Amino acid sequence: MQDAMVDYIRNGDRPDQILILEHNPVFTMGRSASGADIHLTEEFLSRNGLEVHRINRGGQVTYHGPGQIVVYPVCSLRGGGRQSVSRFVNALEQAMIETARDFGVCAERIDGYPGIWVKTKRGPEKLGAVGIHLKKWISTHGIAFNLAPDMSHFQQITPCGISELGVCSLGTILGEECPTWYEASESLADHLTETLAIEAMPVENLSQSISATVWRYGTNGPEILMMLRCPSEGKWWSSVTGMVEAGEVPEAAAHRETMEETGLRGKLVPLDFKHTFWIDPALAHNHLEKSGELAEPCFNAETCFQMEVPAGSQVVLNSAEHSEYRWCTPDEALSLIQWDGSRTALKTLISNYWE
Repeated sequence: MQDAMVDYIRNGDRPDQILILEHNPVFTMGRSASGADIHLTEEFLSRNGLEVHRINRGGQVTYHGPGQIVVYPVCSLRGGGRQSVSRFVNALEQAMIETARDFGVCAERIDGYPGIWVKTKRGPEKLGAVGIHLKKWISTHGIAFNLAPDMSHFQQITPCGISELGVCSLGTILGEECPTWYEASESLADHLTETLAIEAMPVENLSQSISATVWRYGTNGPEILMMLRCPSEGKWWSSVTGMVEAGEVPEAAAHRETMEETGLRGKLVPLDFKHTFWIDPALAHNHLEKSGELAEPCFNAETCFQMEVPAGSQVVLNSAEHSEYRWCTPDEALSLIQWDGSRTALKTLISNYWE
């Protein structure tokens, strides 16, 4: 996603792109990282849904996950007095310091230790991390601000190669007074516009979609309906997915799409999972402007549901969209799913209903 945004702003006449998001649980290894900095076996990582990715930012190992605010500023630092790495890093740190201050927490810098730190009774602890990559003066990667993540994951690594100092979050400091993710991310976004001296132009009118994981009880337990998209549609496996039409609510779209794609009716229940994702230009029909140049990056917001159907229901496949279908065990379905969001939706169903 960041690489596509680098391509988009490369020629210098397009606005910088700043992503503010939460990750699924993941350990990222920077250019200086060693495998010894992760104190877990591959079996443990797999069993607990923790991914490991080696990436091209500076620094060593850190953790990202729910409850943390991650910011990826894809910015051109060429010209206009912006061509300074130290000034850019200072601006990112200052935005985090101001955000902490908004909620009554005093954070500061410590010489020799990038990021922002809070004095606690245990000594200085890191509240926000910085790690960037710069190529031809265009930045990628950025900052991670600890709102209320699962702090035990930081104990499973040597975070940023620092063993002598701890890690904290607004949650560990403020307890029940901790702001919500949206309150804190809005504060951080506002301060980033100040410290980076940019004018915010938030993306509006995201396209809306639904996913509905259709399942039934089989002889050996739950079975997931998986369908293979036709080659013209991308040739990937999924349960029901589709776009929300103008004037339609997501629940109605989920019923309609399920009927159109499978001919099935059942009990539709919202999953406790919504997500926003970037639309890969390679899969978008309108990813090129008439001039032949890349269009502005596009995002879609998806609401996820699950639908149980009677065991004897017959699938009537829409051959214009799907070439085949199969009923799968949850593990088989997870192995077929290509997209992280769809995989998380199924994992949410499994943990909420079957475990």
